[in-house]
Amino acid sequence: MTSTASKGSRSTVGWWPWVLMAVVVVALLAVGSLGGDPPTLEERAQNLEESIRCPSCASQSVANSDAPSAEAVRVLIAERLEAGDSNEEIRDYVASRYPNGRQLLLDPTGEGFGALVWALPVVAVIVAVAALVRRFGDWRPGELQATEEDRDLVAAALARRGEAGADGGNGPDGGSGPYGAPSVDAAGGDES
Repeated sequence: MTSTASKGSRSTVGWWPWVLMAVVVVALLAVGSLGGDPPTLEERAQNLEESIRCPSCASQSVANSDAPSAEAVRVLIAERLEAGDSNEEIRDYVASRYPNGRQLLLDPTGEGFGALVWALPVVAVIVAVAALVRRFGDWRPGELQATEEDRDLVAAALARRGEAGADGGNGPDGGSGPYGAPSVDAAGGDES
């Protein structure tokens, strides 16, 4: 009866660290995403330039390219920012101005097939955490019970240690193994 009550209290206590960790993670994410001042127009322009590929370059962003087409996109971004467009509106506008314009966007959108790029890592982390919780959720080192065989082995080892101490064994406490413990092989038998 007592073991059932203690098991119930252990399972309740066992979830508190997970709940605490979840609260800390949510708080850190909230501070990281909500904190800070809104970006200036220059910061927004830089972020947009880094997220759009140069139309005539192989794999450079508009921010890193000196090509005339990259300069044209930078001017277009500055004009749209001055007009008050949002970042997503500017990205959509740039994509609409070029054939296969969606391929110019280095950051995938959060819609359609592009949503998988954002969702899959989150799903993978959730599955990994759930697997770890499932695997180690019921692991309790304090619940291990010594068997009669374990007790017999300890009693035999202590008896041999006492005999070796009386016979003047070679360990520091008179035992035959390191630190006075009797030497025992992997199968549980004596090595001597």
